[in-house]
Amino acid sequence: MFLDSVIGLKHQIVTQIRESVRLVPVVKRKPRVLRHWLLSAHKEQIMLVVLFTLIFFVVTPFLDQILSQIFSPVTRETLFGLITTRQEDPRLEDFQLVSRGLVWTATVILAIYLFIRLIPASLKNAQKIAKEKEQQADRLIESNPSQSILLYDAAREWSWDEQTESELEAKLASLKVKLNPEITNNGVLPIEADNVNGTIILSASDADKNKKAIIDGRYQLKEELGSGAMGIVYLAEDLRLNRDVALKQLSPAFGSDEHLRARFRQEALALARLSHPNIVHVYDFFEWNRLFLIAMELVEGEELENRLSTSEPLEQAEVLQLAIQMAEGLGYAHHRGVVHRDFKPANVLITDSGQIKITDFGIAKLTKSSLHTQVNTIMGSPAYMSPEQANGEETDHRADIYALGIVLFQMLCGERPFNGDTKSIIAQHLIKSPPHLHEKRSEIAAELDELVHKMLAKKPDDRCQSMDEVIRVLSNL
Repeated sequence: MFLDSVIGLKHQIVTQIRESVRLVPVVKRKPRVLRHWLLSAHKEQIMLVVLFTLIFFVVTPFLDQILSQIFSPVTRETLFGLITTRQEDPRLEDFQLVSRGLVWTATVILAIYLFIRLIPASLKNAQKIAKEKEQQADRLIESNPSQSILLYDAAREWSWDEQTESELEAKLASLKVKLNPEITNNGVLPIEADNVNGTIILSASDADKNKKAIIDGRYQLKEELGSGAMGIVYLAEDLRLNRDVALKQLSPAFGSDEHLRARFRQEALALARLSHPNIVHVYDFFEWNRLFLIAMELVEGEELENRLSTSEPLEQAEVLQLAIQMAEGLGYAHHRGVVHRDFKPANVLITDSGQIKITDFGIAKLTKSSLHTQVNTIMGSPAYMSPEQANGEETDHRADIYALGIVLFQMLCGERPFNGDTKSIIAQHLIKSPPHLHEKRSEIAAELDELVHKMLAKKPDDRCQSMDEVIRVLSNL
């Protein structure tokens, strides 16, 4: 009976390994799924730490002790037994090397198994996420087609099944054609040439096919860096100044939406007025052949969102160092009449040297502009939205203070103060008091706990009234 159980377990493990190994190329092809797979293995990461600790401090010393008993020192007597010498058995060192090699080989194999066995479950979860986003997009096709495009694109990033990917591609192409009749059946605008100087004007989706394409006679495209709610960002070379830039293009599918085009101009105008070490610098803004583009500073590093994706809190010292920079960047913008209104970890870049760069003032509000003063219009990301934004009311710089408070809470606790679906989160912003930091982490300084709680006050008048006030408290911790 016992033997049958062992054989059955062996067969199950072998089958599991074969299936997981077969799916490795699928995971490698999908960066978002790959990251999800690695970050979701919390138990496996803990087991590896425990396993390596045991090997260093328990297993290896234990094996050495056993081997030293088996291969005991050799005793030799000389000068008629008057002198006795003891030498280590020459075989001991060889067997120690062999035993350690076997232990580490087995450990590495076990570590690989612990991780790859999760691949099927991770892919199943990724497909579930893709299906949810696809269903959301289906529901919004008529009421908000632009949002449907973003959701279909997100679903495509999560989907690994070829048939599902093909269906999503077809839906995207059909919707883009519906929004912009000039878009071809492949979902892209045709390449056009400027008869004056021979410049190639490129649509978003054609960038990878035309690496030598030049925009406006100045910017040569190199590769696509990523896409967001407002459009696609490319790595490009500024041929006049001989430097690399991030070239952001409004999606062609949004070209007929005057409101989105106005928001794009607003982003360029807001960023062009700002020059601060903690804010991405804008070099140029132009319209060309019905395309709207911004040339910005190229920032090498990672999004704060990626650093927070593990759900593990950051050390207080690191949080303070990052938070002061974020507050200084936002405070500088506030002094110049610019309110971000969509501040969140995805809009915070961290350079390789640890410098913060705030970007994507896509719905920033200039205090002298009336473009975003419509009452009862909700703008921003629900998870980081101030109560007045959630209520569709007029906002000012204190909405950014609230959003920074949410980000601080997340960095310190590994989770946001309010969670759930969109409607639930908005309701919590309006009526639910956030928990104190010490309820999540008892070692958090009381002054920091008090500051974050004040930043998350429901009424703007009850919050910190400026980023300068936030910086003063953070600097004294």
